Amino acid sequence: MKLSTKALTVGLVSSALLLTGCKVESSSSTQEQGSREQESIMKRATNKIPTYTPSNFLTRDAVNEWMKRMDVPGKTFYIYLLGDNGTHIGYYVGKTRPVSVCTLMTPPQRLVRGDLGQYNGDFTMPAPSLDGVYGGGECSNNYFFFEASTDAYVEINGMDYFVSDQPLSVEAEPITFKSE
Repeated sequence: MKLSTKALTVGLVSSALLLTGCKVESSSSTQEQGSREQESIMKRATNKIPTYTPSNFLTRDAVNEWMKRMDVPGKTFYIYLLGDNGTHIGYYVGKTRPVSVCTLMTPPQRLVRGDLGQYNGDFTMPAPSLDGVYGGGECSNNYFFFEASTDAYVEINGMDYFVSDQPLSVEAEPITFKSE
């Protein structure tokens, strides 16, 4: 009796492995077939409509021009603030463009190698920022710049704005600072 139970168990396990093997093999060949179909379709699509090869690289030219303009000392930026209803609240003249408070000069994370108690290996952990404290996870929708005439630090918190490197003809008054 023990022998037939053992034989039955071996038979069931073998059958299960065979069936599982068939399913994985079938699944694998189905995936391979799908990949071949995708490749065939892409070949036909590329033959019918070949990828355009640009010759002027206008996007690259625009990014290069942006880089040149951002690298001009003494440049001014006109930062127009918009209200929730889209009206112009006013504008600042900045000596920098608005910069995300999440822009950092050092990596926000550091790689730690070695043993950390029960954990062993390489870990990524928060790195201290240059002000000697750790950052706070998710980044906010805050931007800062420096006002041109007073050098005042201005931070815009979640407000809609747009920026130009030349004054625009819009109905908006300059935002000024209180004189002491």
